Amino acid sequence: MLSRYRRWKVKRKRYEEDSLPSPADGSRRLVVGFALIILIGALLLRLPISTQGEAVSFVDALFTATSAVTVTGLTVSSTAETYSLFGQFIILLLLQVGGIGFVSLSVVLFRLAGRQVVFHERVMLQQELGVEKSVGVFRTTVNVLLVVVAIELIGAALLFVRWVGELPVADAAYLAIFHSISAFCNAGFDLFAGTQYPVMFGYGTDAWTLTILGLLILIGGLGVVVIDDILTVRRSRLTLHTRITLRMTLLLTLLGCVMIFADEAFSGTLFRAMGMEDRLTTGIFTVVSARTAGITILPLEQMSQASQLILMLWMFIGGAPSSMAGGVSMSTVAVLAVAMGASVKGKSQAIVLERALPSETIMKAMAVMTVSTLVVVVATLLLVVIDRGSIALFNLGFEVVSAFSNTGYSLGVTPNLTTSGRLLIAFVMFWGRLGPLTLVVVLAQRQRTSNVQYPEEKVILG
Repeated sequence: MLSRYRRWKVKRKRYEEDSLPSPADGSRRLVVGFALIILIGALLLRLPISTQGEAVSFVDALFTATSAVTVTGLTVSSTAETYSLFGQFIILLLLQVGGIGFVSLSVVLFRLAGRQVVFHERVMLQQELGVEKSVGVFRTTVNVLLVVVAIELIGAALLFVRWVGELPVADAAYLAIFHSISAFCNAGFDLFAGTQYPVMFGYGTDAWTLTILGLLILIGGLGVVVIDDILTVRRSRLTLHTRITLRMTLLLTLLGCVMIFADEAFSGTLFRAMGMEDRLTTGIFTVVSARTAGITILPLEQMSQASQLILMLWMFIGGAPSSMAGGVSMSTVAVLAVAMGASVKGKSQAIVLERALPSETIMKAMAVMTVSTLVVVVATLLLVVIDRGSIALFNLGFEVVSAFSNTGYSLGVTPNLTTSGRLLIAFVMFWGRLGPLTLVVVLAQRQRTSNVQYPEEKVILG
């Protein structure tokens, strides 16, 4: 009897290994899944109940759904004035699903319904979350989802306490929940732009409001792997990925603030009428929001082009991998910087924080940076052709980088784009959310291993 059980376990293990989806299969399922959610969201936003006036066009509904699922925040019209309460709820649901990940949500829901999580679903979770091993990935997913809900509720409660004094209780509660989820998911959607209310309902320079929203953005931009690592730090030391992410977050925030505060030196007029306290709170929040969220509290058109360029670079870098943020990721930039430093110094290994980086990691970072740069450049050139020169090249490039990094900052270009331009921006948002490597794996053909080794020969560089 025991031997039969062992043989059954061996057969089951072989079956699971044979049914293991390849990286291309898993990535393809992610692409199709996100595309279906976007399509369903667009159809729901097209319903008469979703808008306050006339129904929006399918292209505009598709653009908004794509922006919500990819947690970007770019819009072609004011969310508060265009969509009804039902439509706003659909947008909120889409950005929550897009931020957490539909695979994570579906697997947890199936598990709560009593269905076991099979092996290939654990592998799918592994690919979506970006963890190294499938062992324990379900526990990590559940822990992170619980933490996400807790953080969003705490953020909403803190915003509600601040806003309830000047807004009706129901409105303050709804707005606090919406903006807490939007900030934590790094979505950039808001319900004040384009309305008769002042920026952030009059709290656009309020230190309490901006601090809460800024912390939500920062935590959401760290990534599920970092959050889980911090929560379990008592049992083990922080991983190299977590340490790099925390250091890069601090470095980019401080460096960005220094550059933004020097805006007047580059002929910017944004901070001239502000006091020192307002400069400090709004400047720090703008830099924090630039890398990940795109919640706009300042008229970016009044910034100098030098400051706008800094924001563009920060958006392109983005947040951490497997987080609510987009961009090429801070770890990609850190790995390339360390590898370049090692190459300049003539070292055989790229060392960071007493750890050597594998050559595979460096090659992946190079691939991400190359593909991402190519996508941004090609999309900008296509927009120039579509637009026929009516919009400045810099503004078009800013919009493309914002879409690619899923940030949502805008110089007012998106509402003026043609249908073709909006579809192109929607595609860039879709690409940026799934990650360059994911789509590269989907489009790439499987390579056969070969035992043939070719001789090496150097190529002159520089």
